[in-house]
Amino acid sequence: MTQDLSSRRMFVRLGLVCTASLMLSATPVYAESTPGVTDKEILLGGVLTLTGPGRLVTEPIEHGMRSYFRMVNDRGGIHGRKIVWRVEDDAYQPARALAAAKKLVERDRVFLLVGVLGVPLTNAVSPYAEQAKVPLIAASASPQPPKRYTFGLMANYADVIYQVTNYVAKKGGAKRIGYIYQNDDLGAAGRVGLEKAIKENGLKLVANVGFERGTRDFSTHVLRLKAAKADVVISMSIAPSTATAMKQATAIGYSPKWATFSVGNLNFMSKLLGKNIEGLIVGSELESQYADSPAMREHRALLSKYYPGSKPDWGSLIGYAEARLTVGALRAAGRNLTRDAFVGVLEKTKSWNIGIMAPVSFSRTRRTGPSGVKVYHWKDGKPVALSDWLPIGVAK
Repeated sequence: MTQDLSSRRMFVRLGLVCTASLMLSATPVYAESTPGVTDKEILLGGVLTLTGPGRLVTEPIEHGMRSYFRMVNDRGGIHGRKIVWRVEDDAYQPARALAAAKKLVERDRVFLLVGVLGVPLTNAVSPYAEQAKVPLIAASASPQPPKRYTFGLMANYADVIYQVTNYVAKKGGAKRIGYIYQNDDLGAAGRVGLEKAIKENGLKLVANVGFERGTRDFSTHVLRLKAAKADVVISMSIAPSTATAMKQATAIGYSPKWATFSVGNLNFMSKLLGKNIEGLIVGSELESQYADSPAMREHRALLSKYYPGSKPDWGSLIGYAEARLTVGALRAAGRNLTRDAFVGVLEKTKSWNIGIMAPVSFSRTRRTGPSGVKVYHWKDGKPVALSDWLPIGVAK
């Protein structure tokens, strides 16, 4: 059975059946007037951190996406068109992310944007994508209220941190919570879930420690946490910052329980922290990279083929999921590809179960797809699930 037929059947199961005029044209119609679409290719744009510490996170994402796109191209592409994914560097700066998106849309004329990572960068790019009417699939939650062209393939950080805090309160014996956070949209989103869980569980927030993006010395920050006697510290920052803060806390003899959101499951966190990663609690919408499913086996095989030496981790899995969702929707949108047809396909996605993350659904009023998160902790060098899928949409 061909990849094209398999993907189409998948989207039929999801209720993503396009009209007969889109799917079964008697005479092929080429969407030459649609930006990024020619007879031979579909040009996609990506905005990722290619330089600086954030590259430790985005390199696996890029491998996950490109390996899937390369497999699709090797099997004939999408309705005979090959995928070209052009990526610009944002250096983990919202202003540069916006500039990169504008270049891709206005100069390179990409069909859509896929591969924007994180709340601050998504929030910077989304208003422009809406103005330009360009679909955006982000590795973050979609901004609220929902926007027509912006889709998020990660859970809202408020929900993730709510479930993590709820877990450490009910199962982890936490009494005194410290919060260390990036002083931007990322930290603000996490605080919403944190404060809700603290209030519900009768906990005490004993330290509220913010820092600016790009900080590398956390000595004064962890001293404040230690002085407040926080027994659990919840971190909302990019993974290298969380790892650095944890190491610097250990260096001064401070060893609370640590918890964070999904990037805590990245393989390189283990490399940075060594044995200090043991016990780290993580909330994620993705299965562990050590799980087994048909999709996980396919993902491992693609990495082995196209990026020998690259191993599955949280980053490669979110990249794989983004690429697979994008390809499926492009196929279902038909040969006469338009941006509105692509958006129409995505917003009809119902309980898409890829096998590596919580089922995903979109609608006209729902643009953040995942339906749940799991709580993990690192044990014997691997993230191990501590819960089943926990609901999202509860931290408001």
